[in-house]
Amino acid sequence: MEVRVEGGDEFANASYTRICQNIFRDIGLHSNVDNVYLYCNPGEHVFIISVKIGRVPSPITVNDMTIRGDKRLKVTNEKYVPRLLALLWDKYGERVKQLSRLEIGIDLSTEEMQELMKVTVYDPREDLNTRILDAVDRILPEGARVRYTFPSTGRITVIASENPITDEWKRRGEEMVQRISESVSEGGA
Repeated sequence: MEVRVEGGDEFANASYTRICQNIFRDIGLHSNVDNVYLYCNPGEHVFIISVKIGRVPSPITVNDMTIRGDKRLKVTNEKYVPRLLALLWDKYGERVKQLSRLEIGIDLSTEEMQELMKVTVYDPREDLNTRILDAVDRILPEGARVRYTFPSTGRITVIASENPITDEWKRRGEEMVQRISESVSEGGA
């Protein structure tokens, strides 16, 4: 993950770079983010942060986390067991029994079991934007609570200030994001 900070003095830019790196690492997003751009204008108390989303793991299906047996599922990835059990109980009710920590009894026909194996238990993309916005909240100064978010695909950009965000700052923010996107696609930061 690459971080670029502009607008502040040398010390502030270096500090915000470390803050960004630490927060994305602590939240577990450093491998899902390609780059972060942060513009600080302390004089007007305006901050623009733009996060380019990178690799996102594939959705986890029942087949990915279990071994199918006759009327049983043996769990191979314990991390998503609560989600799997909730899904199974919601869909099949009394026909599902948790036999042990890693074994689930399930009374389904062969056709139902084949369909079940294709069901998505967890899709990391569903909560990625929420987790990125959580990181952005932690990075931006406490007083910068007036927010404007740019809608886009593959990038989350937020302008934050303690004052109302003017159309001029929105326009400048869009220009910055465009410049960043072009420089990244050309191989720059």
